[in-house]
Amino acid sequence: MQTMDRRMFIKGGIGAAAGTALLGMAGCAPSATASGKLADTANDELPADLKESDFDFSIVEREPITEFAAEETYDIVVVGAGCAGVPAVLTAVEEGAKVACLQKEAVVSANGNGCSFVAKEHSTPAGIKRWRSDWARLNDWRINNDLFDYYVEYAEEAVPWVISQGRSVGIEPIEFLTDSSIRYDDGSVVAVCDATQASNQDLMTALAQKAADGGATFYYETPCVQLVQEEDGTITGAIGKQKDGTYVKLTATKGVVLAAGDYMNNESMVDRNMRDASMFPLCLVNHTGDGHILGILAGGRMAPLGHARQIHTNYIGPFMFYPFLALDVNGKRFCNETIPMSSLNISMSATYKPEDRGIHYRIFDSKTEGAVEGIPGVPPVALVGEGSAWMDPETVVSGNTLEELCEAAGIPVQEGVASIERYNELCAKGTDDDFGVAGSDMAAIDTPPFFCIKGDVGISGINAGIMVDNRYRVTDGEGNPIPGLYAAGIQAGNPCGGINWNMPGGFSNAHIFTAGRYTVIHALTGDMTPSNPASFDSIADSFIGEDGGYAWDSPACATAISVW
Repeated sequence: MQTMDRRMFIKGGIGAAAGTALLGMAGCAPSATASGKLADTANDELPADLKESDFDFSIVEREPITEFAAEETYDIVVVGAGCAGVPAVLTAVEEGAKVACLQKEAVVSANGNGCSFVAKEHSTPAGIKRWRSDWARLNDWRINNDLFDYYVEYAEEAVPWVISQGRSVGIEPIEFLTDSSIRYDDGSVVAVCDATQASNQDLMTALAQKAADGGATFYYETPCVQLVQEEDGTITGAIGKQKDGTYVKLTATKGVVLAAGDYMNNESMVDRNMRDASMFPLCLVNHTGDGHILGILAGGRMAPLGHARQIHTNYIGPFMFYPFLALDVNGKRFCNETIPMSSLNISMSATYKPEDRGIHYRIFDSKTEGAVEGIPGVPPVALVGEGSAWMDPETVVSGNTLEELCEAAGIPVQEGVASIERYNELCAKGTDDDFGVAGSDMAAIDTPPFFCIKGDVGISGINAGIMVDNRYRVTDGEGNPIPGLYAAGIQAGNPCGGINWNMPGGFSNAHIFTAGRYTVIHALTGDMTPSNPASFDSIADSFIGEDGGYAWDSPACATAISVW
């Protein structure tokens, strides 16, 4: 699960790239230089997956670059220092390789805080496959089975490795859970472990420093603007543009790993691939699809539509599971409140103007735990009180009357009160004649003080990139891997495939960590076996619950997945 708060939305919006695209012509035929060729920049036609306007938002340069302030040789070159790029660099160091990283920003740039993996020894093969099938069903059967299986197979090592590396620099996860595990009615089991960091930004910053201390070279404020490609199609390096405008050419003898993030701030790419995103805040900046463009110019292809958008709100944590009354900016109820957070934008897109920017309100009162059938967890009021770890106090307001509440929240008072009173009538009736929520999931708002979460819905990631094979090698139009070129992280492939990101909690960061680590292992060895592997056993004690065991061993283990 990724986290964000209201302040992150303020940073959002479609922004200009760090640099402007240069004029020139692009295509597929490589252009010769003294020591290698540039991944193509010089024909009349762009590849089908690119448009001229894409370069208006990207730092990728199209005219061949032939003069360099420095030329260096490494085993591995990584493009991007985030949740995929940093594990890639640190893995290369651990494997004894010479590695460099080109990073667009002045610092590491990582997002989210949760990750998960499957403990295979405690699972059954049928349970894992049924679990994968359940997730596929939620995505209209569009998930990429190869990439899902990659996560199951290798995250069990990669996530404990990331946790262990964090511990080595004094960073400990804040939470360990196994309650996403499932014991199916046929006895099959999937044992799922979730770990939460306080901040992946802090973790990846510390791991990048560890990698640098181990010999890795980081070029900050040096975006990759071109790849180097031989006549046979092999990628042999990357070119970075330094802050002073000069260029550095990094030859990669084993491989280049693209880990440059998504394209949410490339207005041209968004307009073509995900137009309905324009009415929601964007939670990141400078994510301009540079890695996508570089990969496509090298012969790769874009993942087919739809592109899974990752929808988050600022009322995360336990609130995601409560079907609180939802009102729009006009004080009108607009949806069935049991819609998972990941799909809330679907209802909002039909009722909201772009200028509303994903704003809505969630209303509840001071009832205690157990007062509402079907609503789990602690008393809602406890989550917003003094010292709450879940809610930004700027996000939650209260009132002793419905009128006070609406006024404090900024909801049109007359409309808001009328909507709440109508909802209370439906609760008394026991049926939702307006939006079809089950009566057991409704609770009248009648116990003051009343509370309102001033909610934002925004896009925290676009999980679709350039196509990859089952080793995260970038593939061409025929599905063949482009030698020397890997992609990892959110810009790699289409693991979800659905319109919205409906995947296991923690899957996003975990598959990003995992691909970052294992692309490097594969590039260096041609195999998938790290020199110093971690394991579930090495951190298993951290996942033991208060009852002395794991959720998958409990009779109370869940029997179906829970979507938020």
